[in-house]
Amino acid sequence: MTGEKEKPKTGVSWRAAEFDFVPKGVVWHAWAGIITLALVGIALWQQNFFFAIFLLIAGSMVLVLGNKRPETFDFTIDEDGCHIGTAAMYPLDQLEDYSIYSRPHRLDELIIRRKSAVHRVLHIPIDSETAEKVKVFLEDKLPEIEHEPSLLESIADILGF
Repeated sequence: MTGEKEKPKTGVSWRAAEFDFVPKGVVWHAWAGIITLALVGIALWQQNFFFAIFLLIAGSMVLVLGNKRPETFDFTIDEDGCHIGTAAMYPLDQLEDYSIYSRPHRLDELIIRRKSAVHRVLHIPIDSETAEKVKVFLEDKLPEIEHEPSLLESIADILGF
């Protein structure tokens, strides 16, 4: 059996942070504050006070979440499904398809679409070696599709989220 990859029988497990942390400097915080204040100014000029309050809350949340450090989780894909830590388990029969999104100079992403209307897409960080093992394990269980990043994903990458 030369040339064939051996299929893991029990599944694939790995440990990773829930997302890639990108440190944000003073300039990033300054721009976030300036943009928030400019939008609040426009909302007040339009006499849209509720929107101005919303913008202040949203801008504060962007600043707080921009500094949030990721938690580290254990991920497992096995015959039962996809396990994230000890709290979340998604059975294989509730998963629609998957893709591996390669990102240069960063961890790859295992993207799993669920057969659900709520929280439909899971983005799981994974290194390329483990991604190959997952691909081999899932080859006859779920279809693999090509992932095209959405506009929101592209903007989040540019902003460092």
